[in-house]
Amino acid sequence: MIAPCEKYPLLRLPTPLERMKYQCDNHLFIKRDDLTDFALGGNKARKMEFFLADALRNNSDCLVTYGSKQSNHCRIVAAAACRFGMKCILILEYSGRQETLTGNSIFYRLANARTIVADVNDVKDTIDRTLESLRREGKNPYFIPGGGHSPLGTHAYVEAWREIQEQSASLGLSWDYIFHASGTGTTQAGLILGNHFGRKQVKIIGISVARKVERAVSVIRECLEEYRPFFDVTIGDCSDHIHVTDDYLCGGYGKISQPVIRQIAGVFNSDSIVLDPTYTGKAFWGMVQYLKNNNIQSKNILFLHTGGLPCLFSAAGLFHPAMRSEGVWRQPSRAPNAE
Repeated sequence: MIAPCEKYPLLRLPTPLERMKYQCDNHLFIKRDDLTDFALGGNKARKMEFFLADALRNNSDCLVTYGSKQSNHCRIVAAAACRFGMKCILILEYSGRQETLTGNSIFYRLANARTIVADVNDVKDTIDRTLESLRREGKNPYFIPGGGHSPLGTHAYVEAWREIQEQSASLGLSWDYIFHASGTGTTQAGLILGNHFGRKQVKIIGISVARKVERAVSVIRECLEEYRPFFDVTIGDCSDHIHVTDDYLCGGYGKISQPVIRQIAGVFNSDSIVLDPTYTGKAFWGMVQYLKNNNIQSKNILFLHTGGLPCLFSAAGLFHPAMRSEGVWRQPSRAPNAE
């Protein structure tokens, strides 16, 4: 039995679970966690409900976290700090290139968040120095790991799994595969645990958008191991249920390929659903390739849309009309049969 965990309600739940028109020789549905609403939503918003409740319980007056200069997680943390009049400090990883004020970084400015840029090798020390400095000022900071990588972040998607199962049951559906963008590991760990607690046999596949498979599997395993003592639950070995592929990285985190751009346009043409090139567009393209490469057909497939809309605008220059070749972006409008 999962221990109860308090959360602060920020979101409009449940998010929709919809059938897609997009053709992939399977019965394709999408879970719209891009519509969690708070500050343009996404999976980080689900996690923020639990972090915020914990911060308020501890009477914290300052939120501190870290991420990339185009971090969905940092956007949500900054927005939550605004909601409660807290100070917000974002420690951003130095990318080695000049950044413009686009995408998620706009929200850092809107939130009046203080940003500190740090080299990747100096992130931990920068976090420690920042927290100590705030305490000397008389502040009571609350630190949130990057991407929400903690048992609270994992638990958000244990709860999301329950939501998915309730919706699936009401639609008379069961899933053969669930695909999603895999980054910090907490979303996938939560889904794996929900699958385990619910005694389901769904294959959950993370399309890595950042890490090589060995590291991706390692961080998911860490999430599972950290969850057990935090919630005082008995969990068997879930290692056999960790499925991640790095075949569709397109060169690494934040790297964007033309096939992904065409995939984003194809999904918008067929379903008017917005994907982004860093996370969900790459994951959706990876899913389609995975299904083709493994000759998977006529199965019930659920794609978890984890948000990330602002990243689309930071890559707007890539969507040039010259990149479109006739017929490449458009999908047939006929949906596959339901049976």
